[in-house]
Amino acid sequence: MKKVLIITYYWPPAGGSGVQRWLKFTKYLPKYNWKPIIYTPENPYFDLQDEALLNDIPNEAEVWKIPIWEPYALKDKMFGKGSSSQSAGVITNKKSLKNKLLNWVRGNLFIPDPKIYWVKPSVKVLHKKILEEGIEHIITTGPPHSMHLIGLGLKKIIPNLKWIADFRDPWSELDLLNEFQLNNSSRKKHKDLEREVLQSADVALTVSETWVEDLKALGANKVKLITNGYDVDDFELKPKTNDKFIIGHYGLLNHLRNPKNLWKSLANLCAKNSEFNTRLEIHLSGNIDNEVLNEIASYPQLKEKVKQLGYLSHAQVLHQYNEADLLLLLLFNSKSGVGNYPGKIFEYFAAQKPILAFGPKESDVQKLIEKTNIGKFFSYEETKFENDILLLFKNEKIFDFKMKENFSREKLTHDLVILLNTLD
Repeated sequence: MKKVLIITYYWPPAGGSGVQRWLKFTKYLPKYNWKPIIYTPENPYFDLQDEALLNDIPNEAEVWKIPIWEPYALKDKMFGKGSSSQSAGVITNKKSLKNKLLNWVRGNLFIPDPKIYWVKPSVKVLHKKILEEGIEHIITTGPPHSMHLIGLGLKKIIPNLKWIADFRDPWSELDLLNEFQLNNSSRKKHKDLEREVLQSADVALTVSETWVEDLKALGANKVKLITNGYDVDDFELKPKTNDKFIIGHYGLLNHLRNPKNLWKSLANLCAKNSEFNTRLEIHLSGNIDNEVLNEIASYPQLKEKVKQLGYLSHAQVLHQYNEADLLLLLLFNSKSGVGNYPGKIFEYFAAQKPILAFGPKESDVQKLIEKTNIGKFFSYEETKFENDILLLFKNEKIFDFKMKENFSREKLTHDLVILLNTLD
């Protein structure tokens, strides 16, 4: 059995199926005669872990861990630990002086991210273990993009190492970098490090058609596409056990993805249709920005219709899919949103529930939804989608869920194995 070393920060993962990407690859790799070895921090700085997902780790897999030091610990001592510490660090839309300072420090002093201090010790440890274990293939997955710098360090001292750099999100072109108030020097450093990774890796792997072209433009020598997907084993489709019309979003929802026109339209429908008003519920789980909650609560018709479910395990999220009638998919209304396939879109495919998506026009998600006929896509500026919602409310089938088998985790792992085998 061939060995492949997978360098990742999130293990066990929590959150959406994008973060679960390498857990699911790990699950199916042994079927194709590849032994996965996971390298991950012993003490990562994120609070929420879904231990149930560890059941997906095959017996053939190994997990290597060493401690990591991150400057968030210093921030916590000085300012206290924020409620969203497990997310992207200190990103916030609250314009206090403290938050502006923290964002500036995060963006300009820790490049590409606060995991940078794990790079040198990891290269030292892994150099020795790779030689001892006879490992010829490594995969780094980011964000955090410091994982790619570990791969870069190893490639420099073991030139024959076959290296796949997996970009689950953009690096230098990620819109959220703007929140960090980067100076010109910092932005250049991001771009220079990214270019070096892209030109040194044997393959840059990413998750959408747009990002394939973006990575080529940024200097990658070879780029391949393997999307995220869904795991058939996770899903047990069951009929609804309630008579409510549930519109659900399960996962982080920040101020940058607030579908304001949707809330207005739902309030209008409630005012015009008494049955809709009686049956509507809006289910939200995970970390929800107060700006979103306040926007919904500003409509008297919706104020009592929101159910905040808190943190849900992956298994609990899948249960919620069965209870929902319409699943929300909310992209960043930005350049990165054009190429972003949120991991949950593929789980929506498997749940066979219609999608109501919002994002930038001509995005990869819009094209995929239209190709698979699994939902409706609108820009955040559009307002005319009340009829589509009413058709679903009346239980009129308008979608046929084509092509969902193309995105099963097992099939996608087979694609990864083909790529690994071509590097020999």
